[in-house]
Amino acid sequence: MRKLITFLIFYILVLMPWFLLAKPVKTTGPINRTIDSLQNRLKTLGTDTSKVNTLNELSWQYITSGSYVLAGKYAQDALHAAENLNFKKGIGASYNNIGITHWYQGNYEKALENYLKALKIRQEIGDKKGIASSYGNIGIIYETQGEYRKALDNHLKALKIQEESGDKNGISNCYNNIGGIYLRLGNYEKSLENYQKCLEICELMANKTGVAISYNNIGIIYRKQVNYEKALINYSNSLEIAEEINFKPLISSALGNIGLVYSDQGNYKKALDNYLKCLKISEEIGNKQGIGLSYINIGITYAKLDRFDESYNNLNQSLRLFKEIGYKEEIKNVYSALSDLFEKKGDFKQSYNYHKLYSDIKDSLLNEQSTKQIAEMNTKYDSEKKDKDLIKKDAEIIKQQAETEKQILQRNTFIIGFALVLILSFFIYNGYRNKQTANKLLEETNSLIEYQKHLVEEKNLKITKSINYAKQIQQAILPSRELIKSFLPESFIFFRPKDIVSGDFYWFSEKQDKLLIAIADCTGHGVPGAFMSMIGNTLLNEIVNVKNIVEPAQILNQLNNGIVSLLHQGETLTTQDDGMDITILSIDKTNNQIEFAGANHFSYLIKQNQLETLTGDIFSIGGMFGRSDINFTSKKISVQKGSTIYLFTDGFVDQFGGEKNTKFLSSRFEQLLKTIQQHNLEEQHKKLIVSFDDWKGNNKQLDDVLVVGIRL
Repeated sequence: MRKLITFLIFYILVLMPWFLLAKPVKTTGPINRTIDSLQNRLKTLGTDTSKVNTLNELSWQYITSGSYVLAGKYAQDALHAAENLNFKKGIGASYNNIGITHWYQGNYEKALENYLKALKIRQEIGDKKGIASSYGNIGIIYETQGEYRKALDNHLKALKIQEESGDKNGISNCYNNIGGIYLRLGNYEKSLENYQKCLEICELMANKTGVAISYNNIGIIYRKQVNYEKALINYSNSLEIAEEINFKPLISSALGNIGLVYSDQGNYKKALDNYLKCLKISEEIGNKQGIGLSYINIGITYAKLDRFDESYNNLNQSLRLFKEIGYKEEIKNVYSALSDLFEKKGDFKQSYNYHKLYSDIKDSLLNEQSTKQIAEMNTKYDSEKKDKDLIKKDAEIIKQQAETEKQILQRNTFIIGFALVLILSFFIYNGYRNKQTANKLLEETNSLIEYQKHLVEEKNLKITKSINYAKQIQQAILPSRELIKSFLPESFIFFRPKDIVSGDFYWFSEKQDKLLIAIADCTGHGVPGAFMSMIGNTLLNEIVNVKNIVEPAQILNQLNNGIVSLLHQGETLTTQDDGMDITILSIDKTNNQIEFAGANHFSYLIKQNQLETLTGDIFSIGGMFGRSDINFTSKKISVQKGSTIYLFTDGFVDQFGGEKNTKFLSSRFEQLLKTIQQHNLEEQHKKLIVSFDDWKGNNKQLDDVLVVGIRL
């Protein structure tokens, strides 16, 4: 366990986006005061470049305060204003800010997409400072994905531009990012050298943000070198400055790293206190990466305290988050921690399974061990080559000595060979008799196999008939499309199960002058998923139609409690993992308002040709954690006539196909929805079906597909 935890570094600050390190946080007053000032200034501005710059500055202030949703909103507003003015420098800055907000929320694909757009614009106008910024941020994304060569290439491009322009803040940031690459590769000497260069420049420029980040990263190196005294000094310096400038991402990182040192020293109580503080701040600011890293370290600490259930739950919380954001490096670390946990419990089968998962993902990443193995292979090759030369010389001598013994050997060989021929003849004759007996037995066996095959085919036919009957039952339970159309004339349902029955389902009810519609993705597909879908449908009917609960968040709370109770989840480590991801939507036509809540699920709202993501809570209903203390949240949004809502499961976007046989992905799905907006819902339904089938081609359908569209 001790060896593993040294790899669980809080990289949130090692991977700090370029804009955050290069631009000092304002310390002349509280961030809220700065935001108020910018809001007041915005009211006095017309539609010009000053408005774009102010909107981007507001976005930046919300980023530093951890309000990523608001930061993204102002960055989008800045982008629209800049595009209307064809203000390309403002367009580049807006894309950059949008990318940063996606990065902090763990959506690396969207972050990279916006960083690349920013780079293209900045190259068009020759904005060297902006180009360097984009290269730095792109490098950070590749580093997160384990593409270290691409990451280093982008950071070196950024450093070259910054040195040519003499931008001290930019140079310091490049040193910081290059230090992060060397840290990943285990070259602590080179990493420390780059971090100290970064610190010197930041101190010279009075850049408190950069100074605090540098202290944090230098502390990481000293901890790696088992110099805990210096590590704590640097982490404490970082924490003090972070609290002074109210930089919450940095506060959470420093707390987490201090916890790691206490854990190394065996003070698990202090370690746990720091991890829990770190988790609380990360949850406040919605930093999925920080949340996941906190759960890893909390889980490992509980394992050391022999609190195995709590350890398992926290490690699996982390695993789910890192799978969601595609963070391979930390997925690897979670698998290793789970392997250690089960080894300590004495469950060596589970320990081996997780160790195998750890090894598989480890092999796909460039790390110190793989580099060392390559070097060892080269050394071994050279050594073997020298040995072969020596063997060749020895063979010359042996050949001469062997020549004199050759005749004696030939004579003895003839005698032995003749004896063997006699013995072999006996065995051949005996084998022939045995073969005749075996052939007869084989004929009897084939007859038996043919009979058993006939029985299997009959059973398969009966099973298929049973499943087809189950399909009829499931279809009867689902609300009729005619019923939904009667309340929502402009709507469609694209529903295509992977197998005969489906783990995805949709649900509808009209209650208290509100239209309630839900779509859910249950664990698995086929028969297991269908069982869960029927349980979910039954519970929803009871919650809404019997208990008269219509508020979406309360419906999810009741549904979660029902699943956990019904399936006895959360009682042991080996409990089954059945659950569902679901969105509940309430439509109030009278007041032109919608209210939604999601369990590990999101939807899209398109109004005035702008696409908005409706994001729910990060927890699923039921599942491996079996928590009944989760409180889901609802959000209300006023909508205009003509707005369109899309509810969907992941079967469409996860389907492989196209020319390169890749996933359809959310970005392509969003673009498809935008392009079909001018059509009515019936026509949209047809176009979605055609797009899915064209993309899938001859590939096998991988999952159940469910998309619901509603125009208000």
